[in-house]
Amino acid sequence: MSEVNAIIFLIVCTNIFFVIRFFYQHYVLKPIALSFNMRKSYTARFLENGWYTLYYISFFLIGSYVYSQENWSIFPTMNIWLGWPTQPFSTLFRTYYLIELSFYVHCTIALFFETRRKDFNQMLTHHVATFFLVGCSYWYRYHRIGIAILWIHNIADIFLYSAKALNYISKEIKNKTIQFVCDGLFVMFALSFFITRLIFFPFTLIKSSLTEAYYVSVEFPLFYPTNVALLTLLILHMFWFFLIARIIYIKLFKSKDFDDIRSDSDEDEDVKPIQKGLEAEPTRTNKNNNKLTQTKVSKTAQKKNN
Repeated sequence: MSEVNAIIFLIVCTNIFFVIRFFYQHYVLKPIALSFNMRKSYTARFLENGWYTLYYISFFLIGSYVYSQENWSIFPTMNIWLGWPTQPFSTLFRTYYLIELSFYVHCTIALFFETRRKDFNQMLTHHVATFFLVGCSYWYRYHRIGIAILWIHNIADIFLYSAKALNYISKEIKNKTIQFVCDGLFVMFALSFFITRLIFFPFTLIKSSLTEAYYVSVEFPLFYPTNVALLTLLILHMFWFFLIARIIYIKLFKSKDFDDIRSDSDEDEDVKPIQKGLEAEPTRTNKNNNKLTQTKVSKTAQKKNN
């Protein structure tokens, strides 16, 4: 696959992701939301999280299959770099890599249309750094460390987005079993996040990229920029784990449910629907108007009596 064809394939796949997302959200997830009479503010986020759950499960499995077809092992980690830049790069591996790259292009664009959250800037930085790393690793053939980074990142996100999607269902139907499953998925997310992104990622992959890569060859293109991008991801992971730890603390010591670590900044989820007609509660303005009307009526009555 030539690089021109790779770019065309990337653009096509990005558009296909948007098409698949549209049909999956509107013809699979939305009927599920409607069956639970899910309120509008919850439905939008349920559709988003349901879509990402499908993606991360699918590409965790696909990435596992692609790695199983390779004739090298990630341990010892020196295998990541030995033979560069002439390491085999099969068509299956390239296709998987470009599809993953197109997904992060899709994520970056979609971020501007999804529910705006408080960590919008952090997520945008994450997507740009990931796109830079995956793109550079494809171009300069750092694909062995690339598949390892993609694979470990997909693991935790499976638990995160599935927990968030079920959480919106649980909020509507108040089902203890579903809430128990949500809590279990969140615990699995926290554990997998800590192990893969705060232990394996820095102490195995970043360490290998900083030391073993330099030892094998001092001529690796973009050695410093790519490592800066890896460290940027690590800083973001530390920030998000702080939020995770805070939610666990609130759950354990304040007896509140696990909630979305990426809380919304522009919406209040607990806003009650506006009632109309006779069921509507009188507003302060209506009360004032009622008082004025009563005053006028009493004055008119007094004049008639006089």
